[in-house]
Amino acid sequence: VTVENFLRVLTGRLPPSTPRSKRLLSDDRSNILIYLTGHGGNGFLKFQDSEEISNMELADAFEQMWQKR
Repeated sequence: VTVENFLRVLTGRLPPSTPRSKRLLSDDRSNILIYLTGHGGNGFLKFQDSEEISNMELADAFEQMWQKR
């Protein structure tokens, strides 16, 4: 999983050709648990030891999810 794909799935910003099985089909009654394991540092997490996601990027994605519910 890349940071870009992870954020796209969370925010629903996927190409129209993306199959339903690869979408996060949630609504205002959904509870979503996101479990990330690995390593990072103060304010960031590593993806596949090659990309980083910042705490601000993750917070922004969660805010967008909340607004779209």
